[in-house]
Amino acid sequence: MPASKPSALLLPPDLYDVTAGDKRRTAQEKLLGMLPPQSPQLSQPVPPVDPKLIPAPVIQSVIQKLLIASGSQRQNSQERKTHRMLVGLAAPQLGEPYRIILIDERVTSARTHGGRLTCLINPKVVWRSRETEEGREGCFSAGPVWGLVRRPVAVKVRALTPSGDKIERVFEGFTARIVQHEIDHLDGIRFPDRIRSDRKRHWVHAEEIPVYPENIQHWPRLCSKDRWKRYISG
Repeated sequence: MPASKPSALLLPPDLYDVTAGDKRRTAQEKLLGMLPPQSPQLSQPVPPVDPKLIPAPVIQSVIQKLLIASGSQRQNSQERKTHRMLVGLAAPQLGEPYRIILIDERVTSARTHGGRLTCLINPKVVWRSRETEEGREGCFSAGPVWGLVRRPVAVKVRALTPSGDKIERVFEGFTARIVQHEIDHLDGIRFPDRIRSDRKRHWVHAEEIPVYPENIQHWPRLCSKDRWKRYISG
């Protein structure tokens, strides 16, 4: 397959320094309450929520905090293409040590047609499909690092709702990718850690986000595992 045509928004391949766009994006994410990628908390697993505590203000306030942060970001994403489109969020990303996530069950892999976010407490994958698929991922908690991650195309998840009800759901396609990505956050794992090939881990500046999808297979600025580790260690 031939490479995509160069875009005027692509920056020099050896440019790893922070750009003006990167600074603006970092400031916006800080306003949302996101922990910086260098925060040690993002690499630590969090314990399950005691089901008896779900109705308590401490847990309900965390859920509201997640909804407020995600709602603000998704509105901004429609206004400026350099914003990340939030399709999921985990409590640890906001510095809250609880196994609580939000996922968009409607959004497509092109990050369009976003729907209402579903809250899952203590989500656990109890089944994974043998079939896997490679797909693009980015994350507030990975900064400028994006990449191609291989994951099962379907998973079965057991969880609790904000009302404390037990549920078991099968997620497929892009939604399955989202839920696996967010559960990883609860275990202190970020998606670049799951990428084995350095050629599939990329350094993407904020100015380049709109053209990244069309150039992903031939992205000129790679991010080695060592560079990723250095970045999150500060």
